[in-house]
Amino acid sequence: MVVPVLAGVAPDRLPGPSRPRSWYLVAPSAALRPGHAMGVQVGGQEVVVFRSQQGRVHALSAHCPHLGAHLKHGTVQGELLRCPLHQWSFDGVGRCRAAPGRSDVSALPGPRAWPVEERFGGVLVFNGPEALFSPPDLEGGEHVWNVGPPVTVGCPWLPLAANSFDLDHLRTVHHRELWDTPTWETPDRYTLRLRYTSRVIGTGASDRLMKALSGNRIRVELTLHGGTLISVKSDLGRARGLLLASLTPVAEGTSVRLAVAARRGRIPGAAALVLGVSRWLYTSFLRRDLSVMDGMRFNVATATADPVMRQLLDFAVGLPEDGDDARR
Repeated sequence: MVVPVLAGVAPDRLPGPSRPRSWYLVAPSAALRPGHAMGVQVGGQEVVVFRSQQGRVHALSAHCPHLGAHLKHGTVQGELLRCPLHQWSFDGVGRCRAAPGRSDVSALPGPRAWPVEERFGGVLVFNGPEALFSPPDLEGGEHVWNVGPPVTVGCPWLPLAANSFDLDHLRTVHHRELWDTPTWETPDRYTLRLRYTSRVIGTGASDRLMKALSGNRIRVELTLHGGTLISVKSDLGRARGLLLASLTPVAEGTSVRLAVAARRGRIPGAAALVLGVSRWLYTSFLRRDLSVMDGMRFNVATATADPVMRQLLDFAVGLPEDGDDARR
């Protein structure tokens, strides 16, 4: 249960951490080939992810602790990432395993390792010394996923998360109305879940298709995981939709990346077709939000008048902040 602590937040700042300590979807799995390294942003910090020649994915702090070369320019050799400048080699937990001209490397410093997992067709990194909770488990291996490119929106992460819980804007922006009273729950400190049923009142192409698929009764389960991952399960009756959105704080605001799923089928090519339709429906729905939230100045005082939004803001206050130890 969320403890209401919003009253203790200063009125001139957003509640909750500016960079939540949580999981971030940093790249599609397909973009990280065996023997390849890339630099990514994890909650405003630079990290290098690399895939070993054996296929395992690791995440290390971006700069070599020797003289600071960026490890995204390094070379993957077996299970090791070799610095491009002086060729120190590091394993997936950040230990230096070899350095030219040195027979004993046990005392040499290494970059910090970050918790990393592959799920939803993507690479997830936790921005802390250890993962405080597991990434969400969405339908096991029954789906194929497509991870899209990031889109930067000029506002902090909290207004974007709050937009998903803002049920009033379903009518004004998305042309939906609620059938019944929404419900919510907080299974733990890192999870806030909202459920509601809506109907379509819009007349656009995506609205007409959604209405036909659902019989005009769309059951939605929306879950915020750690403040940075939003999973959406849509039950349309004839079909089901599954979406994951990742929110990453960056200098310009928030980088948003979507992953869309389709259930595996027995007919060749059917999953790809369903995936394409799902991606179009979700992006058509969300494009309406992202286009108007750039430059938003979130009004906390007004938001607290809505019980669902109040629940979200109290939840955000209890999330852990990315502290100094995560920057070493």
